[in-house]
Amino acid sequence: MTQFMKKILSISIASFLVLVFAGCTSSKTTTVSKFTLSQSIWKSIDGGADWKVQNKGEGKANIAEADVLSFAINPYDANNLYVGLRKGGILKTGNGGETWEFMNFISEKVYGLAINPSDGRTLYASGVWQGRGKIFKTEDDGANWTEIYTSPTNGPLVISLNIDKKNPKIIYISTSEKEVIKSMDGGATWRNIYLSDDPIVKIALDSANSNLVYFLTDSGKILKSEDAGEKIEDISENIKKDSFSFGNGQYKILKTDPTRANTVFLAGADGIMKSNDGGEMWEEVLALNNPENFPIRALAINPKNSNEIVYAMDQATYKSIDAGKTWKTFQFNNKMKANILEYNPTEGTQLYIGFTK
Repeated sequence: MTQFMKKILSISIASFLVLVFAGCTSSKTTTVSKFTLSQSIWKSIDGGADWKVQNKGEGKANIAEADVLSFAINPYDANNLYVGLRKGGILKTGNGGETWEFMNFISEKVYGLAINPSDGRTLYASGVWQGRGKIFKTEDDGANWTEIYTSPTNGPLVISLNIDKKNPKIIYISTSEKEVIKSMDGGATWRNIYLSDDPIVKIALDSANSNLVYFLTDSGKILKSEDAGEKIEDISENIKKDSFSFGNGQYKILKTDPTRANTVFLAGADGIMKSNDGGEMWEEVLALNNPENFPIRALAINPKNSNEIVYAMDQATYKSIDAGKTWKTFQFNNKMKANILEYNPTEGTQLYIGFTK
């Protein structure tokens, strides 16, 4: 065989091998599966003036109908958000909600989520496993979870979960057994600090003084501690019923002002109430619609401007930029009901809303 023929044969074999290996490579290419959720999560980039649904996902879909119970937004990464669901576990996004994925999490139901504000990586989640209320902790973005609290028997649930932003080792939880339980070491150990008359559904810490803690019970009572839970007192009587439009104690929402000390909000079927002095005196923030007919289901205060408030009734939000004197409305094309509103904690334009059935 001549040198020329050998050269031609060598080129042909090389070309054939390239085609073979190219075919092998293409055959191994995997396609990421995609899914579409119900219209349960919406995002606003203008502080609640307008909204866009965020319901596209990638990977394995645990469920299609998402009922949102909790949010946790990473203070170090505005695009990183976690969503706790009534069924399906935890949704995660790394691109601001453009796409979601289901995390590897043992519990189907996730009542509470909280991110350690000092590192943005440690995540706490309260849920139910084998009928028992539990709290789990991950320090590697969900790759591994550690159980750090369990109820003593089947039935009791962990209702509320809150971290002290000034000292993230301090965690408060409340249970359906009317207990308030506290950890001082990031969940390694716990102690019972209070037994209420009825379950405590919300816990909120003052933005300037984390020793000032508020608690809201299922029946609408508001409690207060000035020493980080060592002594807790009922301050419900400070709200004078005959001074306001409504007054049956039908409050389901408790929020502290993210920038103003001693400022706390209540909301629900009795509208919106606000105190500027740690719950001693209260004033009414007039909602646009009658809350007895359409209870306020969620409330958020701008972390950069406390005069900007957004609240939600069933399928609509109401935004004020003048501390509640006037409101702008937005109607959602959604059959579900609003359940939670949260601003991105580091800026005042991104806002998320979650819906439930």
